[in-house]
Amino acid sequence: MLRLINDHFFKIAITALALAIILSFTSLSSWKSMDEVFIFFPEDEHIFFREAKTNLDLLSKKDNDEYILQWSFASETNEPAFLRSDLSIMFENGAFAAAKKQSLKDQLFIEGVESYDGEDSGRFDVITFHHAETHYEEDIYRSKHAWSQDQLYVVDSPFSQLHAFKEPSSDDESRSKQVLDSIIDQQLSYELDELVEEFQIDVDEYHLFTLLDLPQYMHLPLPGMTEKESFATVGQLWEGFYRYYVLGINTFTEETYSPRGNSIPHILLHKDGTHLLLLYKTKDGSKQQLFQMINKDEDMTYQDSIN
Repeated sequence: MLRLINDHFFKIAITALALAIILSFTSLSSWKSMDEVFIFFPEDEHIFFREAKTNLDLLSKKDNDEYILQWSFASETNEPAFLRSDLSIMFENGAFAAAKKQSLKDQLFIEGVESYDGEDSGRFDVITFHHAETHYEEDIYRSKHAWSQDQLYVVDSPFSQLHAFKEPSSDDESRSKQVLDSIIDQQLSYELDELVEEFQIDVDEYHLFTLLDLPQYMHLPLPGMTEKESFATVGQLWEGFYRYYVLGINTFTEETYSPRGNSIPHILLHKDGTHLLLLYKTKDGSKQQLFQMINKDEDMTYQDSIN
């Protein structure tokens, strides 16, 4: 199985060891720029999110087949952080459609509002990663993150007026939801079958998730992990995900491409807790894989240095 090696990882390795960063994504070349990455640091127990939310609504109709969605996200920490960065990602019918990033320094509140042009009936999923990076004396760096998400069904039919819902309130809406969910679920299942065949993976050895499942583990540990291990695993997962998936960099060739149309990523966590895989397909059918080692020997004493 191909293991990707990232030169950037080595650039931050000395800092990572000192800060007890326990996981790493590997790839073949350096990161484009530090402004384009999320960097995981050990969890800061002094800071927390008072609020983290994402919202998606039907804003207006453009013509017979097109409409505009309003997509917003916001988060607030209990105290200002050196760097606040929220990244919100939209999927349309199971494929990557758009992303919005908002970053501010020395702030506790951050928000973003975006419009999105849609066409025909569909299911829209938005997931937002809310991130805070804190700095202390003696070059001590910490982080905190939270998740939020929203989902919207849009029905554009010649037999009814354009409308949207989050939870069905009629038999017609229930049928529309069932049809859209079934199509997307079948698509995800088919893509997973192709990916595990391509990379010769025994799925019985893994816990299976998609990216959309991650928010449920904000307050619950991943299988076989403590809460701190889960925090570190997800933080490092987001580093690689943003670098390759969102920015559109081929995990094998390092060539750039438009990420629009990427499939919803599958996350495979090995049952022995040693590693996880991030698998997805690009719009042109290219199969992508990221491999992340998991080291559970985290130094649990780092928090004492900033008390």
